Amino acid sequence: MANHVQVLAPEGQEYLIEIAKHFDRVSASQHNSSGMSFTTGLLLGQLSVVLLVVVCFKYLLLEDVRYGRKPRSFSNRGVSIPAPPTKPSLPSTTTILNKTLYDVYDHTPESLDWMSVLMAQAIAQYRDDSKVNNRLIKALAEALNGGVRPDWVGHIRVTELNLGEDFPVLSRARIRPADQPAGSVRAEIDIDFNDQIMLGIETSVLINWPRPRIAALPVSLILSVIKFQATMTMQFNTIDGQQHISISTLPDFDLEFGVQSLLGARTKLEDVPKVTDLITSKLRGFFIDKCVYPNGRNIAMPTFWAKRDIYAKSQSSNSASVKQK
Repeated sequence: MANHVQVLAPEGQEYLIEIAKHFDRVSASQHNSSGMSFTTGLLLGQLSVVLLVVVCFKYLLLEDVRYGRKPRSFSNRGVSIPAPPTKPSLPSTTTILNKTLYDVYDHTPESLDWMSVLMAQAIAQYRDDSKVNNRLIKALAEALNGGVRPDWVGHIRVTELNLGEDFPVLSRARIRPADQPAGSVRAEIDIDFNDQIMLGIETSVLINWPRPRIAALPVSLILSVIKFQATMTMQFNTIDGQQHISISTLPDFDLEFGVQSLLGARTKLEDVPKVTDLITSKLRGFFIDKCVYPNGRNIAMPTFWAKRDIYAKSQSSNSASVKQK
């Protein structure tokens, strides 16, 4: 080719050179356009696959929330629908005793020395806290002079308070059949407390006839608990649909009081037997009415679902009111 170019005239040589350059530019442009077309095709292919997957996912698996949830039926597929959940029944007392390996008739009573020690520590702390700024004396004075004080009793002043130095001893813990309800059981614990818890007060008995507060009889009393021996019972009961623990004392208890009295202003009568008997009988009667079986104290057990139940009831009441409107 070069030999042929050399024999041509200069004008022919320049013409051939221009033609060669033109072919070079055409080949380069064709190579670039083929590379661009391959890249564009690859991107379009990937984009079409992604769009196809999105369309299939949307129309086959998702639903439009604007039109609500359509009910689905499994009856044609042979799938059994489970029944709505019901509240499980509590296991019977016999089942619980069998699973805990406890025989209410032959099981040996258990010692509660560890409980006595823990209770003694708590009582010691309460005794120490009550001495700070005479807080317990002030609380008792406010309670005694509250709304329960009759109009024939004057202002009550607490003169002495001693919570003792010894501690109650718990022993012989056992599970025994309860009287009611049928088939239930209760825990029985013996308690022995020998100490002197003392409360001293001063007040006056007002004479309101023939006119109010015509005279007053000064009274000074020192009341003390000397001995308390009893069997304490604890039992779970359901009251108004809520679980409670009932704490009471069996009737064969031993409770001894000490009463010191001083009556009168100028002439004083000390330790009048009638006053001692009256106060002792009133205190025993109050204890029997409040704490002796079948009476007792019912303490509601905490529940983890109280707030949720209240919220559910409020929601149901709101929905019912909306439907009525």
